[in-house]
Amino acid sequence: MGRNLFLIILGFIVGVLFYSFHNFSGQPNLLEILLNGLMGITVSYAFYFCNLFLNKVVRWKQQVGMRLLLGIICHTAIGFGIVFLGLKGYELLYPDYAFFSIAGSKTSLKIGILLLCTILIYNIVYLVFYSYRQYTVGQISEVRYKREQTELQLKALKSQLSPHFLFNSLNTLSSLFRKDAKKAEQFIRSLAKSYQYTLKTYTEVLVPLEDELDFVRSYCFMVQTRFGNHFSLDLQLSDEELHSKIPPLTLQMLVENAVKHNMFDDKNQLKVSIGPKNGFLEVSNNKTKKRQGVKSLKIGLKNIVSRYELLADKQVNIIDDEGFTVQLPIIT
Repeated sequence: MGRNLFLIILGFIVGVLFYSFHNFSGQPNLLEILLNGLMGITVSYAFYFCNLFLNKVVRWKQQVGMRLLLGIICHTAIGFGIVFLGLKGYELLYPDYAFFSIAGSKTSLKIGILLLCTILIYNIVYLVFYSYRQYTVGQISEVRYKREQTELQLKALKSQLSPHFLFNSLNTLSSLFRKDAKKAEQFIRSLAKSYQYTLKTYTEVLVPLEDELDFVRSYCFMVQTRFGNHFSLDLQLSDEELHSKIPPLTLQMLVENAVKHNMFDDKNQLKVSIGPKNGFLEVSNNKTKKRQGVKSLKIGLKNIVSRYELLADKQVNIIDDEGFTVQLPIIT
């Protein structure tokens, strides 16, 4: 409704100004004013729909000059066509006027020059306002993107700093101090390294895959300390994959999900593998007996999927069959 009102008012004002610039009958005439206002509204709507079409065919951002030129050409053709029909209608109402005869050629020329100048000014003003609007929309989108990214990173941080994880780690440490002091020291170093990495990277959008894997190894060392050989991690990555990028805490969250949702013992070992496949970084694990009392809300997976959609506009593939596999797009 607001747009339609704006087009009607703008078109009517331009039509009246056009009439006041060249008063055909010499005296103000209400019918002539209304007819010119109606013609202005028609031109206004025609230009509007023409712009909608041109904006889809030729993008301002990619081809400014071409879009401006096409706008001038199309608006000139549309404007002159509507004005031509309007003047023909005026001749029918007032037979004394003949705009397209030799006598009326001077008047027609003035109308043509005025219309052409109006079209040029309109397209330049439209370019300025459209560019400003696109800039404003871009700034708003950037702020929204940063806010969403920050929220997702904070959720990932909360997941890593969960009291449950810390409680299990402290229990393991308490047991280790009585059995193996040297291993307990290694466990403390791994725990400190994990938290150091978490606090260091939570503000980062992307980190090198190699750094993320160092963090995952520290986490897996703590898991293996608790569960022994019942858990294993298999890495099959080349230098090319190691130099790619990944959202921080992504791999750790996937490994942690595998540990959290599967029970493992001498007969049922949990095996997690990370390697490349068809342009993806594939993280997979076998399924053992489901751990009791653990509800899967898939918050971690949703976090990962959302971050990849924001960062790379690419789809994360989740395959849940005999095993559980998550395919992450490789970001170079």
